[in-house]
Amino acid sequence: MKYINTKKLDRIKLTKENFYILIDFDRTLTKGNSISGWRVLYHSGLLGEDFTKRYDEIHDEHYETWEYRFKAYINLLREKGLNNEIIKDAVKDTKLELRDGAKEFLLQMYNLNIPLIIMSCSLKNVIKEYLKFNNCYYNNMFIYSNDYDIENNGKNDIYEVTPHSKNKITFSKELNEIIKTRDYALLFGDIVDDVNMVSKDKLNSTITVGFLDKKIEENLELYKSTFDIVLTDNASFKEIEEILLS
Repeated sequence: MKYINTKKLDRIKLTKENFYILIDFDRTLTKGNSISGWRVLYHSGLLGEDFTKRYDEIHDEHYETWEYRFKAYINLLREKGLNNEIIKDAVKDTKLELRDGAKEFLLQMYNLNIPLIIMSCSLKNVIKEYLKFNNCYYNNMFIYSNDYDIENNGKNDIYEVTPHSKNKITFSKELNEIIKTRDYALLFGDIVDDVNMVSKDKLNSTITVGFLDKKIEENLELYKSTFDIVLTDNASFKEIEEILLS
């Protein structure tokens, strides 16, 4: 099933020079029934016998904000001695799955030199290594996510990217220079809060795409009122290409 705001698409014509991409990772670049980036380490069994128990305790604990939970996760990873080799081993054997057509889509965006900004509540260390392992990490990508600073033993940890704070992320000077001449954005998410990856004043010049894979009938109207394109049932990125190029 798909819903398309044809008036918006008729008004905004994307070319390789005039837009950039804002995209969520978990259940957006990955399949709707995939595990999250945080769970890659959880399921790996590489961080000791009690890691999953401690992780579950943090997950079930009542925290005032998401930041407290993510900080606690990262502190646990530090305590368990997470390093780059563990991450590499974890992503080699994981149930995390890219959405159909995602690898081809990422390659095409690289070939067209379109800036692609991943904004995720997941763990940057895992996202980056997973994309590298799957041969789809390119130099047109910029990842803004929670991050355990392994090299500096946590000196520059980031644990403030939540489902509700993506509109507070500050891009680097380099990235702002790259996108400042691009009038439009193409945004992908799987929850309605993902539209906040772009500021409200820029929504009019952004084509928003929502993947709705759970409780479809219950949430369809909300997604249709939030996104310009709504795709259900673990839709492929090939469908996006067909819609935008049709």
